[in-house]
Amino acid sequence: METKGWALVTGGSSGMGLEYVRLLAARGYDVIIAALDGCGPVAERMQADFPGRRFLPVDIDLARREAAEELRARIPQDAAVEVLVNNAGIIHIRHFRDMSAADLDRITLLHNYTPTQLCRIFLPQMAARGRGWVLNISSITAWMQFPFISTYAATKAYLRQLTGSLRTEYRGTGVQVAAIYFGAVDTPLYRLSASWRKWLRRLGIMISPQRASRRAVRMLFAGRSGAIPGLVNKLAVVVCPLLPRWLIAPIDRRVSRRFL
Repeated sequence: METKGWALVTGGSSGMGLEYVRLLAARGYDVIIAALDGCGPVAERMQADFPGRRFLPVDIDLARREAAEELRARIPQDAAVEVLVNNAGIIHIRHFRDMSAADLDRITLLHNYTPTQLCRIFLPQMAARGRGWVLNISSITAWMQFPFISTYAATKAYLRQLTGSLRTEYRGTGVQVAAIYFGAVDTPLYRLSASWRKWLRRLGIMISPQRASRRAVRMLFAGRSGAIPGLVNKLAVVVCPLLPRWLIAPIDRRVSRRFL
């Protein structure tokens, strides 16, 4: 298969990121796998599955101000990145008042600062070549201002706004910028029991990483601006912002007493 160029996937050593690596390799891309750890073994497995492709593992902590520049320095100069998937993520399910300064730094750096810097680095290069694709992994929480997920929702809302602006700015350049808004994806990011995962998947709120990544990649290469998979999730985006604070507050107190 002819090589199309390089794709860069952050958080590519596990979960949904691993599926993006697999799908992009199947489409003919060599893939840079950037994650906190585990990239080497993943690259070896992918090489066995896709012998015609190249895989560059980069173990790196992306929740640092200097991470994007360090990542660029570890990519060979002749490796033109044509696809960027900003997938790496974390979640803190707790009240804002219970989060440490380190927690706040990590989630904002990982979800916002580093993806923004990677866009700054690679988008102009894509536009100069007249082709490229950027996929930012947002969330339906980008529309939700609820307790327990305040920082996660806020950082995902930032990605939503950034994606829309960049898509407009790069219109006509041959570069596509898109975001996907999942509900929950069945990955280790969510520490739930098997029974909870089963029911959430039956309801369509949670989907498998394989299905999620396929939807996102099809959307990206079709040139669409964004998608919200699942009827329940589409309804949540409409209904949840309308819920009054007087209704949310007592629910928050009850959940806090029960689970915290």
